[in-house]
Amino acid sequence: MSPAYALDGAVCEGVATATYDPFFPETPGSEAEADALAMCGICPARETCLAYAVETGQMFGIWGGKTQAEIRQLITRARAGRLPARRVQPGHFNADKTHCKHGHPFDAANTYYAANGERRCRACRRARLARARGLARRRSGGEQ
Repeated sequence: MSPAYALDGAVCEGVATATYDPFFPETPGSEAEADALAMCGICPARETCLAYAVETGQMFGIWGGKTQAEIRQLITRARAGRLPARRVQPGHFNADKTHCKHGHPFDAANTYYAANGERRCRACRRARLARARGLARRRSGGEQ
C-alpha cells in the first residue's frame, strides 16, 4: 500500500491468517463477513481503506466497511465515463477517439467499458439488441 494510504491504527492489522480471513469470505452474508464488517465499523482507518479500494479497483473482499458488491458499485460509479488508465495505454490508436465508428459520441452517458477494458458505445449496443430482438420475433412468428 502506498504512503498516500497510511492505515495506521487499522483494526484489521494482523487479523487474517492462513485458515481465517474474514475480509475475503467464501459466501456473502456469512459469519466471517459479519465479523469483518463489525471490525470495519470501529476502525479509525475506514475512510482511507475505502478510498484505496475504490481508486485501485479492489473488486474482491471487504474494504472500508463495504461488502464486495458495494465496492464494485462504487468502482463503477467512480469510473463512469472515463477510460481506466491501467487497461489502455495512452498511445493506443483508439484512445483519442471522441466518437464510435457510427458517429455516436463517447461521453459519460453513452460510454461503457467491456471487461477487457475496451470502450463501447451504448447507442450502438441498444441498436444491436433491437435488431436481435426483431430477428428473434420474426423467427418465432414464422414457426407458428
